Amino acid sequence: MTVLGLLLFLAAGAVGWLALRVDSDARRWSRIAAATSWTLSVLASLLLVVVGARALAGTGESTTLESSPPLGAIGLHVDSLTGLFLVITFGVAVPAFLVGLTRGGASRPRLGSAAALVGLAVGLVLTANDLFTLLAGWELLGFSFYLAVGYDRRRAGRGRAAVLAAGFSKTSGALLLLGGGVLAAQSGSIALSELGRHPGAWTALGYTLLLAGFAVKVGLVPAHVWLPPSYSAAPGPVRALLAGMAVNAGFYGLWRTLDVLGAPPTWLTCAVLLLAGVSAILGIAHAAVHADLRGLIAWSSVENAGVIGAGFAVALVGETIGSKQLVAVGLLAGTLQVITHAAAKSLLFISANAVEVGLGTTDLDQLRGVARTLPFTGVGLVVGGLTLAGMPLTAGFASEWMTLEALMQQFRVGQLPLQLCMAVCGILVALTIGVSGIAFVRLVGLTAFGKPANPRPAHREAERSWTHRAATGLLAAACLGVAAVAPLVVVMIAAGIRPIAGTTTNGALAGGWVLQPVFADFSALSPTLLWIVIPAYVVITIVVAIVFSGRRFWRVRRTPAWTSGSEGAPGRTGYTSYGFANPIRKVLAALLMTRHELRELSPDAGSSGGRPAAASARLGYVVDVTDVVQRYLYRPLLPAVRAVVAAARKLQSGRLDAYMAYMLIALLAVIVVVTALA
Repeated sequence: MTVLGLLLFLAAGAVGWLALRVDSDARRWSRIAAATSWTLSVLASLLLVVVGARALAGTGESTTLESSPPLGAIGLHVDSLTGLFLVITFGVAVPAFLVGLTRGGASRPRLGSAAALVGLAVGLVLTANDLFTLLAGWELLGFSFYLAVGYDRRRAGRGRAAVLAAGFSKTSGALLLLGGGVLAAQSGSIALSELGRHPGAWTALGYTLLLAGFAVKVGLVPAHVWLPPSYSAAPGPVRALLAGMAVNAGFYGLWRTLDVLGAPPTWLTCAVLLLAGVSAILGIAHAAVHADLRGLIAWSSVENAGVIGAGFAVALVGETIGSKQLVAVGLLAGTLQVITHAAAKSLLFISANAVEVGLGTTDLDQLRGVARTLPFTGVGLVVGGLTLAGMPLTAGFASEWMTLEALMQQFRVGQLPLQLCMAVCGILVALTIGVSGIAFVRLVGLTAFGKPANPRPAHREAERSWTHRAATGLLAAACLGVAAVAPLVVVMIAAGIRPIAGTTTNGALAGGWVLQPVFADFSALSPTLLWIVIPAYVVITIVVAIVFSGRRFWRVRRTPAWTSGSEGAPGRTGYTSYGFANPIRKVLAALLMTRHELRELSPDAGSSGGRPAAASARLGYVVDVTDVVQRYLYRPLLPAVRAVVAAARKLQSGRLDAYMAYMLIALLAVIVVVTALA
């Protein structure tokens, strides 16, 4: 079944790619090919979800494609950990692929082909049983990212974003190749299960390279700079796939590395803890002040990568000190956040696509009252925003609570460096959760429910599409349903991470639909009971109000809305999205590198001469924020990179003897390295 699912993705890619080559003038056949491509991708996703569910139930799959006795078999394997990520990843892929069947996606068959290649690559990475298959899937994933992000290459910024995504994908692939090569040389096999057979300094180096390679793909600092522009530049139907599905390949890689290699060096664990905390606060800080809807959602992916990384880092701490309970609570928290991020981020990007198509803009200052104009899209924005803000009754509340509880276990760790790093990471994640509430209140309160000063005409074709409504409904139900049945989700996760944590994860079930952070008698929460208690309180409050107010409760009174305590303030005075985010620009000015400048906005048209008089010049404050990592890390490196590229160009002399010499030098280098490792 695994191979069949991957073949369906391959067929979907072929149908979409060949559609325009066969007959570029036949629009009807082009639409049929596009619909076929997206439909095959939906079927492939459903099939892989079934494969994952069977693996979680204890029925795994193995397929040997080629057998090489010195290195081991090349093929596919689905165990419980793979099954868990298949269910999560392709579960959210089904509604994301459904959106491609709307009118916009059906008119672009090659977009469906690029999306299918993303699905094929992710499927290969998740089911790889050996290093060769993993690297092949990883390279295909980078190539499909480039195709998807650069699809609308004639639009401004698309080409740069595609090249940036491709560059970091190649960097990630190179790190995985080096790390995997080191481990394969030590173990004598390319089978993933054999890579950690000989612990030592070389294994620690391979561990570091693998974690770095996967961290680049998920967008941890400092390798996050490619992620926001790439997600923003991708065509609407594909954004949800990249952010909700493709990124899970990186998280799976982190989980699988821990499974195969075991305990990492202490310094590496500390580094992951600190980078996760910094990624979380940096990502949400930029999301909270971003002026564009797509940018806000994309930057929150960096934040979620940090929160997920924090849970994973706690598991690394547990493995380092030999505590299976810490491993269990860390992986449980991280996996819950993976589920939350996949569902909510897919939902938000699908809604953002409908906003862009229906209202013609994603500028937050121009978007007000989306829930009134586009009701289904408004539901998606509200549910997705509240989920990522960690509000009660959503999956985000349960996952962020578990993450904080996992980080609070630092007092159980006997090593001072690990205790300090866990404490710092916990502080940063707690601050991140607070700022995320502000960021998504702006999205829900102003963008979804705000009163528009100048209502924009809306095109509701995407809103009325049954595929858009089905996708929105499924993902919204997932965001809310995960919290309602949280203990059942924990049981599923426990089955998936059993190869790493054993049966310890079952300690998170305190009985009676109550959860605890694996350690008994530390704390407890029931997201399920909150679904009963909170609505009950609302109903009781309404009943009490009716009883004690009598007929006055039903009396309608109309009065002007309060806008200001100052006299003379116009009735439409209120916060813009930019103004609402201004306190964050002030409070986090050091992190955001907030810069205020008084600039000449435009010269007076009637002034003479090159420089207008001061009285006629229009002046205004311009506020900019800058990515501190890009400013202090990447910009100083650009001159050196350009110099290296210029030197490399000189090697392209066109002489055959020079190229033969290069090959000889490379061969000798490989022999020296292999001999040294042997």
